[in-house]
This record gives sequence, structure tokens and C-alpha cells, in this order.
Amino acid sequence: MRRTSLALLSAALLLSLPAIGNAQQGGTPSPAKPAQRGSQTPAPPSLIPLDGRYLAARVAEQDHDYDAAADQIDLALAQTPDDPELLYSAFRLRIYAGRIDAAAQLAPKVLATRPGDGFANLVLAVQAIKKGDYRAAEQQIDKIGPENQLGPLREYVLAWLKAGEKEFPAARAHLAKLKPAAGERAEAPALVIDAQIDEMAGDKAAAEAKYRRAISLDPSGLRTTVAVAEGLRRLGKADDARQLLKTYGEKYSDAVVMDGLIGPNAPAPKPPTAASGVAEILFDIGGILASDQRNPRADLGLIFYQLAASLRPEHDFAWLMISGLYEQFQLIPKAIAALGKIGPSSPLYWQARLRIAALDAQQEKFDQAISQLRTLVAEKPDRIDAALTLADLLRGKERYAEAVQAYDTAIQRLHNIEERHWSVFFGRGIVEERLKQWPKAEADMKKALELSPEQPHVLNYLGYSWIDQGLHLDEGMKMLERATELRPDDGAITDSVGWAFYRLGQYDKAVEWLERAIEQKGDDATIIEHLGDAYWHVGRQREARFQWERALNQKPDKDRLPVIKDKLANGLSAANDKPTVYEKAADTKQGG
Repeated sequence: MRRTSLALLSAALLLSLPAIGNAQQGGTPSPAKPAQRGSQTPAPPSLIPLDGRYLAARVAEQDHDYDAAADQIDLALAQTPDDPELLYSAFRLRIYAGRIDAAAQLAPKVLATRPGDGFANLVLAVQAIKKGDYRAAEQQIDKIGPENQLGPLREYVLAWLKAGEKEFPAARAHLAKLKPAAGERAEAPALVIDAQIDEMAGDKAAAEAKYRRAISLDPSGLRTTVAVAEGLRRLGKADDARQLLKTYGEKYSDAVVMDGLIGPNAPAPKPPTAASGVAEILFDIGGILASDQRNPRADLGLIFYQLAASLRPEHDFAWLMISGLYEQFQLIPKAIAALGKIGPSSPLYWQARLRIAALDAQQEKFDQAISQLRTLVAEKPDRIDAALTLADLLRGKERYAEAVQAYDTAIQRLHNIEERHWSVFFGRGIVEERLKQWPKAEADMKKALELSPEQPHVLNYLGYSWIDQGLHLDEGMKMLERATELRPDDGAITDSVGWAFYRLGQYDKAVEWLERAIEQKGDDATIIEHLGDAYWHVGRQREARFQWERALNQKPDKDRLPVIKDKLANGLSAANDKPTVYEKAADTKQGG
């Protein structure tokens, strides 16, 4: 039997669905009439606004603002409703914008010129599924032409449609074509689908056995855990489901969905349907496409998330991922709007509120964000995530005293300190160092390294801090060198090594390392200034001034501006140079 993994879907889809991202080899299709604007005949006045609308849509699309792009292309289409290329562009952008019902209105016209188009047929199939017309949906899927073959996606969708038609042997036959090897973790999601279809068929014993096998294969999978727990609850095994969720929540304490699923107000899980099953498949495809590093197509992933949410509006995981993509696109209001689709009854509501607060802070609503986070910190006194988000935001605004308090709250709530908590102690150590509370900062950074000894940023921060203070010089330099081995291309860490040699008075080595840092991070004002200082000490004064001039042009911190200007005017002096650690210890100027 041929065995196909869901992980192969991304390659299949990228090869089989070129039309959605590149309708022509040259990229996004242009409308037929505007394409003629290079001819000698002057364009009629009526084409000028059409041209402008189209160009505005293209600019908005490039910025991933698909709502604005769809609005503009719709206005252009209204002027030339029969232009096939404009029609397809409007269809495509409506899907990107999540306007699936509106895209479905255009799909028949798209299919008139592109009968095998994968997405036009899929959109109409989704509409049929929402109406419960699974036979019509199956017929629509069958119309997808061989040039746009949907690969494994087609088999999963057809399996669910057959289940919706109560043709369960046919549904299982489709699933059998995709069955992963027994015992592999990839078998777990396939078993969950098998179990859900068994539920629909009324075979409770088979469903329960498959649910239990799925969780044994994938005990750390969040969505597997949630799906199995919901299945067990529907099968009358509520105690087993609760214990499963409780165990997962204790082991992975940041899995915020557990609170909502275990609590007394947890919503009853809905029975599986063809619509919910297809929505899950579409969501999985979106995740594969959005995260494929070899073929990064976050925009294509967004389409599948939008289709999943259209088919199942309460698919909160889809809304969470849609929000994440909009955040990646720097469209913060749209990211917040997507999170707003997640309601109070959802187990993801807590996570959505946390993200909204963090996003508010990016929109010059910092005080509002802090107020929201303080409310969340008080609301769940056993959780650390709100306190950590609060601490990180306060640290970013240099409100270090308040940040320490937030970190203190988070650390006090840690019942079982694990390796993954190294960043909590490191974060608190940073703000303590900024508050000149070095003994506390040193203790926290040592704790971070105790939990995770090979963290390059902790090695860098602690090693440099020691050398800067003239403490543990050999050990500090070993830490910095280890940090560079772990992150050889990190300009900030390379700069730390160079500046450490500078503080030790080894200026030739400082130049060597700082030149390397400049190659890695050539637009950093601090690194550029450091290199200028090192050049001065090795007698390369002209190059030093050139670097200081460059540093001024890179928008350095305000407190560095007068220092750099003084260096340009007067060169290095006792007033603007940092002494070596030995000179600092002796409190005298002894030279290089």
C-alpha cells in the first residue's frame, strides 16, 4: 500500500496550485485593457480610474493589506465586469481577505474560462459543505483538473464528504490511501480522523480505541490532546478526558487552553461533522504552507486558514494563526480584529487577550496594554504568562523597577523550575543590571546558565559584564568565546568579544573582532563607534574618525551623541574614552 504523510502536502500544493499566487508566469495578472497602455493610441478617460484602481490594488496586495486590495480591485471590476483577468484578480483577492462568500459569487465566472481551477472549485465546494450538500461538494472537487491536482488534500476532503453522506466504507477507503506507517507520530492525526468518522458511524468502541492509540503516539501534541479529550468526553469518558487534560497542563504549564477545557464552564464538545473535518484539513494545510522554510508562502497559508474559518467560524486556532500572519505582515489592527473573533467561551480566550494587550502596546496604547496585563496577572494567580508579558513590555520601555516586580511575580509562581524557564531569570537579571543591582543580576544569570548552560546570549551578557567590571577575566573571556562558537554570525556577540579585548587593553585583537562584527552587523552605531575607538588606539586615527562619522549617521542613543562629537573634534581622551579594566582598578592612566 502506498503511504502518504500529511507533511508531503506542502510540496504537492505548491506544485499544483500556481494560479492562486501567479496566474501567469510573470506574476499577478494584469487586466487586459490597462495592459494596452503602451500603445500609441491615447487611452480613453474612462480607463484612467480603472488603471489607478488596479495599481492601488497591487500596492495594497504587496503590503498584504488584502482588504484594501480587494476593495480597489472590486471598484475596477465594476467598470469592466467582463474582463477575465480582472475577474480572476478580484476572486483571488477576496479569498485572501477572507471574503469567501463574495469570492464564491465570482467563482462560476472564473470557471467559465478556467474550468479546472483548484481554488474556484474548492471555494464552491466549501459553500456546498456549509449548506450540507456533500454530494454537490464532491462533484465540485471532482471538477478540479489534472493540472491543478490537489494531491492528498483531495483524498482527505473526499473522505469527510463521504462520511457526511453516511457512506462510511467509502470514507475509510479514501483514508486508507493516505495511511501513514503504524507506530509513527504522524499516525496520530490520521487515527483521530478515523476515530471521528467511527463516531459519526456510531461505532463507539472503535472510536475510543483509536483515540487512545492516537494519544499514546503523540502525548505532547496540543491539538491531538484536545481532539482526543473532546472525543472521550463525547463517548462518556469525561473523567479520563479531564485527567488527560490535567496531566498535559501540569507537564506543559504554558498550554493555556487547558484552563478553559478543564474548568466547570468548559463548553460541551460538538460532535464531528464533515464541515468540521474538512476545516481541520484546510487548517493543517495552511500551517504547512505558512511554515515551510523551503517555499515560504505565508500568503498561501492565509488562504487556507481563511477557508477553514469560513467553514467553521468557531475555529479559534485558525483565528489565532490568521492574527499571527497579520502581525507578521505588520498589520496590527487586523491582527487584533482576528483575535477579537475568539470569544469568552473559547479555551483560547486567555491567549487571545494576552496577545491583544501585547499588540496594543505596539499601537501607542502602552498604558492601556499595561492596565490590561495587570488585570490578567491578578485574574489568574497561578499563571506566569501575563506577568512575563508585562515584564517584557516594561523592560522594553526602560521601566526597570516595575519590570523587576513583574518578573518577581512570575518567578514566585513557578512551582517546578525547569530548563525552559532560563529566560525568566535572564530577563530579570538584565533589568537588575540596568538598575545597578549587580549581585542580584549576577545570581539570576548564573541561575539561567544552571538551567540551560549553552545559552549564547546569557554567556555573552554575563561574560562581558564580568570583564567590564574587571571580575573573573579568564572565565568571562571563555564565556564570550563559547558564545561566539554557538552563534558565530551574531554581530552583537562578536562585538562583545571585541570590546572585551578593548577593555583588556588588547587593541590589536579588539580591531580584529570588531571588524568582524561590522561585517555581520554594519548598521549598528555602537559597534561602529567601538571600531573607531579601537582604530584610534592602534594608530589608525583617520579611519577612527571615519567610523565615528558613520556612527553619527546611524542614529546612536541620545546620550552617545555628544561623546561621539567630542571624539570627532578632539580624538580619544580621558574624558571620552573608557579605561582598561586594569586602569580602572588602579584608578590611574597607565596607557595601552
